[in-house]
Amino acid sequence: MNARTPRIVHVDVDAFFASVEQALDPRLRGRPVLVGRGVVASASYEAKARGVRTAMSFRDALRICPDAAVVPGAYEHYADFAARVRRILEDFTPAVETAALDDFYLDFTGTERLYPDFRLTLRRLQQRVEDETGLSVSVGAATSKLMASLASRIRRPRGLGIIPPGEELRFLDPLPVGKLHGVGHAHAATLTERGIHTVGELRRLPLAVLAAAFGPAVGRQLWERARGIDPREVQGPALPKSVSRETTIEDATIDPELLTGLVEYLAERVGATLRSIGCQARALMLKIRYADGFPSARQVRLDPPTNDEKALLAAAMEIFDSLYARRVALRWVGVSVANLVPDRRQNDLFDARANRRWYLNRGVDAVRGRFGWNAVFYGRGLVLRRHYATKREGLVLSTPCLSR
Repeated sequence: MNARTPRIVHVDVDAFFASVEQALDPRLRGRPVLVGRGVVASASYEAKARGVRTAMSFRDALRICPDAAVVPGAYEHYADFAARVRRILEDFTPAVETAALDDFYLDFTGTERLYPDFRLTLRRLQQRVEDETGLSVSVGAATSKLMASLASRIRRPRGLGIIPPGEELRFLDPLPVGKLHGVGHAHAATLTERGIHTVGELRRLPLAVLAAAFGPAVGRQLWERARGIDPREVQGPALPKSVSRETTIEDATIDPELLTGLVEYLAERVGATLRSIGCQARALMLKIRYADGFPSARQVRLDPPTNDEKALLAAAMEIFDSLYARRVALRWVGVSVANLVPDRRQNDLFDARANRRWYLNRGVDAVRGRFGWNAVFYGRGLVLRRHYATKREGLVLSTPCLSR
């Protein structure tokens, strides 16, 4: 590779959810593990070896693998491990794109002097992730995201594949068309019915034929992918458009202490997240849903924009007091902020009150970062501890197991 040849790397955590559960519970290591509720969200390689696949119903999965351990899953564990993996990757290059919780792209272009032995560098990366998190990763390197992703995925688990420049077509030709990124099951079935089984055979089809069969957009994508064409660049982290925290109340309630405590807790979590990403919000919305399914929501403008949880809570409580107008128990509460802007603290440098809040929030964040979220609770939040279990990461609320 010369200094201008792209060095794109794809890092894929092997059987992510199941591997995290095995890392957290040593008793699950070496055993088949299924994660999810109703359908398999993730299966360990011990379960995959028996024929279990993602999205399979638990009934079918347990028929194939009756001795599998079933774990419902917890998003906060997976988010924590994903963040730990990302921090390790950023030690090798700052150009890291998170494509999914377990899926990362890295750009090593121009690092030839820093990493003269590229293969050894990638082996070191793999080993560091395994040593520091207990997770194994598969790594692929090539001149594009498409080829790097293919190089990592066909060598799972713990694989390392490097496709040298100019070898893309030789690598692609024997692959089944279903392995090509962007070719779904339906498209692969259609191609197979027409006698197209490999990427090499797909590449021999003219663009006009593919466009006629699949439409102009999909047809061109298939034509490009069969040639290894992928102009996408590795994208660094972008500011999110919104931040939200919400929970279902399993036993719907009209208890004002519990409800205001939940609003305060959710506002705190939103404020802490805003500060962690260096943002302030210009708008806050509070949403509720009654036990009979009736939803209600209202949004207010935050002027000036803020990430101070006290200001967020004041806005949220003002909405809540006006919004909760029916004598019906609440089943669901959510707090969200939008219209995010970068944190510009210099606007408050001469505001003594704002400065005090800034230092207080900074101190609270530091304490929670060191000792866990539950090290500091505001007044209303203490009420929640009578209703919910606590973990280091915070209260155990009723939220979907694999999402926020």
